Amino acid sequence: MYSYLLIAHSYLRWLVLISLVFGLIFSFIKHTKKNVFAQNDYQLFNGIKNILNIQFLLGILLLFQSPTVKAFWSQVSQAVKWREIRFFGLEHPFMMVLSIVLINLFVHKSKSKISTPHGFKYLFVRLLIILAFIFLSIPWSFSPFTARPDFRLF
Repeated sequence: MYSYLLIAHSYLRWLVLISLVFGLIFSFIKHTKKNVFAQNDYQLFNGIKNILNIQFLLGILLLFQSPTVKAFWSQVSQAVKWREIRFFGLEHPFMMVLSIVLINLFVHKSKSKISTPHGFKYLFVRLLIILAFIFLSIPWSFSPFTARPDFRLF
């Protein structure tokens, strides 16, 4: 079960990143054209939020099954000294929880900007921050923090 969740979580990150980049490009174009933020636009960003929430749920399931996370919490005082164990036991979950809280908050607050031209700029800036948090917290194959393959095989 753990390995299947890990593979699903690994591949879903690409959908998360693509949807966030799409949201950024969409909001930037709409803002530069001075379009009014409409209900349909809110629904689009709500869909992006839901993709991140699904990824978060998979991550929570992994958190409770991961041997690395279990090792971190069994010896916290020693584990914080080991980069890889600390990353998966503390840093990655913390930054992802922060990102999920922020995207849920920001998309919810954007509902008040429907029928105004300010919704796109509001979401663009905030999605950029969330994307930075997520991008820095992913264990990329080139990451100096801890590396994992970009595409996992079964």
